[in-house]
Amino acid sequence: MRFHVSLLLTTCLALTPIATASAEHGVAVRAEGYLGYSNLDLGIVDLDAFQGGGAASASANFDEIYLQGDVFGDDMDFERGAKADNVGSGLHMGWRDSNRGSVGAVGTYNSLDLGGGTAEIYRVGLESEAYLERVTLGLNAGYLDLDGSSLAYVETLFALYPTDHARINFRIGAVGIEDSDRLVTLGLGANFLMNDSVAPFLRWEASISDEFSDVFQHSLVAGLTLYFGAETPSLQTYDRSFFKQSCSGILIIGRLC
Repeated sequence: MRFHVSLLLTTCLALTPIATASAEHGVAVRAEGYLGYSNLDLGIVDLDAFQGGGAASASANFDEIYLQGDVFGDDMDFERGAKADNVGSGLHMGWRDSNRGSVGAVGTYNSLDLGGGTAEIYRVGLESEAYLERVTLGLNAGYLDLDGSSLAYVETLFALYPTDHARINFRIGAVGIEDSDRLVTLGLGANFLMNDSVAPFLRWEASISDEFSDVFQHSLVAGLTLYFGAETPSLQTYDRSFFKQSCSGILIIGRLC
């Protein structure tokens, strides 16, 4: 997919009213861990899995330029001895104004072990956000190289902050948007920052594919995120001043970032 949609969003940021979050500079770190359940429905085979994983990120701001590094891992132990283990890393960099929005680039590497072999997955693209009072709108687009097969992806994001310390977020996207057998991806989550550092969360993710006769996979996990570094800690401040999402959460047997 062409990236003119992200350029259009960049123009809109200049017209966005000043939001409630205050600008912060420096370095912040974030770490999350989660446990839960995943289900893979292949039509003739329906498999349940125990799922666990986590991610860690470090972010640095240099005036209006941000740099973020991620590491992540996810493990799914399915019935009948099947497994899907993914580990990887990511890098984000770009422009951000915590009162208006951000535009930047992202690249990730995944090593997905399905027991019978390992697939290498790369993702590169643009990510952008617009901040509207207590609402964040996002648009991400790029390419996913799935063990040699290049697929375009796009996703839209929506986040609502009922308070500075709470977030409800939703995303919908597609992988292989140039094909008739694209993979549709969904995500829904809720986070609450209990104090300056600890934020429990719930997250549901799903993928639907026409390519494999409506293969459907979804997962539901609960976990904790730890934050450090902000002068005035709040979930809205960490999201708008420091961190991009560390993982795209695309389910293709395993969870890809």
